[in-house]
Amino acid sequence: IMRNSFCIFFLLWVTLDVFSGEKSLFTIGSDFIVTDTISKNLSDTSRIFNLSDVVVKGSNIITKSDRLILIPTSNMQKASSSAWDLLSKIKLPGVIVDRQNKNATTIDGSNILFKINNIDATIADFLTIIPSDVKKIELFDKLGARYNDSNISAIINIVTKRHTSGGQFGLYEDAALTTMSLYNSAYVKFNKANSLFSLSYNSKYRDYSNSYTDTYLENEDVEISRKGIESPYGYFLQNIDAAYNYYKNNFTFNIKFNYSTNRNTNQNCSQEIFDKKSLIGNSFRSPKDKSHSPAIDLFSEYKISSKQSLLFNMVGKILQTNYDYSYTENVNENNSHFEYGVEGKRKSLITEIMHTYSLKNLSWDSGLRYKYSDTHNLYSYDIINDFDSKDQNLYAYTQFSGNVKNIYYMGGIGINWVSFKEGGNSFYKVLYRPLGRIKYMPLDNFSMSYQFSMQPTIPSLSTLSGITKSLNRYEFETGNSALHPYDNIKHKLSLSWNPNRWYISLNYNIESAKNLFAPGIYCQNGKLGYQHINFDSKTVSKIDFYTSFDIIKDMLFIDGYISYNYYKFRIEDETFSLTDYTYGGKIVFYLKNFSANISFNHNPKELFGMKSFYGESTGSVDCSYKYKRMTFSLGIWNPFKKYVQSSGFEYARNGLYKTEHFRIKDNANMITLGVAYDINWGKSYKARNKRLNNSDNIDGIVK
Repeated sequence: IMRNSFCIFFLLWVTLDVFSGEKSLFTIGSDFIVTDTISKNLSDTSRIFNLSDVVVKGSNIITKSDRLILIPTSNMQKASSSAWDLLSKIKLPGVIVDRQNKNATTIDGSNILFKINNIDATIADFLTIIPSDVKKIELFDKLGARYNDSNISAIINIVTKRHTSGGQFGLYEDAALTTMSLYNSAYVKFNKANSLFSLSYNSKYRDYSNSYTDTYLENEDVEISRKGIESPYGYFLQNIDAAYNYYKNNFTFNIKFNYSTNRNTNQNCSQEIFDKKSLIGNSFRSPKDKSHSPAIDLFSEYKISSKQSLLFNMVGKILQTNYDYSYTENVNENNSHFEYGVEGKRKSLITEIMHTYSLKNLSWDSGLRYKYSDTHNLYSYDIINDFDSKDQNLYAYTQFSGNVKNIYYMGGIGINWVSFKEGGNSFYKVLYRPLGRIKYMPLDNFSMSYQFSMQPTIPSLSTLSGITKSLNRYEFETGNSALHPYDNIKHKLSLSWNPNRWYISLNYNIESAKNLFAPGIYCQNGKLGYQHINFDSKTVSKIDFYTSFDIIKDMLFIDGYISYNYYKFRIEDETFSLTDYTYGGKIVFYLKNFSANISFNHNPKELFGMKSFYGESTGSVDCSYKYKRMTFSLGIWNPFKKYVQSSGFEYARNGLYKTEHFRIKDNANMITLGVAYDINWGKSYKARNKRLNNSDNIDGIVK
């Protein structure tokens, strides 16, 4: 009795010590499972972590002040072939994992930044991580000042085990049996002392034979419909990465070389042209796009003390693109042909430095990032013009965050100094990006938060181009060099509750702007024209609900989401509005080395100015079996469909109307077979966290 009483007293003492405001005592290696200060009045004491085997009793979703921590169980890891495969077996609130296209987005379609140990990564990098090396997955859905000048709305960070020797080799192949669709990946890693060498290659190849585009347009003079004829569609993407990492004591150095190529040379479009219901001719469109881009990423970190660190990052990239557009039309035995080409080159440099200072309940981050790019486009054939532009962007930001008991707060501001020059057109503007967040966590499994941010939008090179391009005898498009940046005001209210087997979240987002630019449509000389124009105001409201439930703990779960979306744009006395819904969900089963997944996602229409965009709705049924170092998977994508609408859009304005739908039959009822293989020897290198990574993902070629 005395021994049992002593054990109970000792456990209570440890529990009080852990929950008294200090860091958690539970660790895996040198990393904390719970890294933030924990509030005193936590109520759920049912979570028990056996960290050596990653066994979780109770919910494996932990709510923190700025993120969710998801702990994969050993059963999940045994049934998965890689960290990417693991993402489809773990509950990610508010995230849609697209297994077919190897991507993930938020419910509203916003971009997600992927990281490994706080290092910017890609899905291809996730494929190089064996599941047993994954300690936890962090989901950040409320980002700070550093990302307030980007289009990123969430971050998925995979935290892995850090070894000190040995190496790893792996292969991944995913192929369709019913059409030509291939995804390949191969990698090798070597460790020696304080150094890590890695080399990886991945490619995506598509060669479809049954794709078509349907188009309809109308104005006061014409009513033209174009019925798509099945045509080939394909592309070939390749990436090669070579990286070196060195870490010793308080210093980290990382260098990464990347070379990527993209060939879109088989994206033809044939159509029959109807005037109302009468066949009057046909058309053939053939866009071809080739590009290649070398890039280098340098990073270093110096930990000044236990409270301070200094980070530096520099990224250089050269993008060269060759684009050819050819259009032939035969209407009432009158032939017409239009063609233009663009040879483009974009050179960019991004440099960033950031300082972090941390105290017990307060953290302060500040940084400076400078972007410079030089873009040159040379047009040929039916367009004789040059487009030369130089743009610079200096972004300074600072942010503080902390907590008072169970109330967490964050405040910050970013300032952009933006300049753009193209020919005789130029602008210079100072943009302010304030943001703040407050979060109340009365319980460790319940939270409510409010976030405010202001995010200016800067016009892209394509929208600023003053070049007019004829699309056919009925349509043309042109840029608008008079566009200027505008401010988006965003508010977000969130509630989340995580009782045992359930996870429930509710979010309300509202976004507004004045004096903005957006796509417009107008009629000129009997032809439809498309151009970004100035609008008076916009309002976007979104309400999304997500829930998941463990039917059988650590074996079978179901999750689902639904979102209500409302858009409203105004220009003078005209109003454009849209209401739509998105919904989806999945059922996941895993037992020992076997797993099965059924999922579906319906993407909504989105309104931007006078243009609505259609999303791609998908569904899949797949299963996998893991045998020793190999994993075999079999699945069917988009079952029971005649075709998959890959993309589409619609313009509408007072008697002016255009809609276009791009559909691929090959994507429907696609049967796929996957094989993954990996081998490890020794242990991997223990890499330091890399918190700064930048990339220039802008296609500087104005098409």
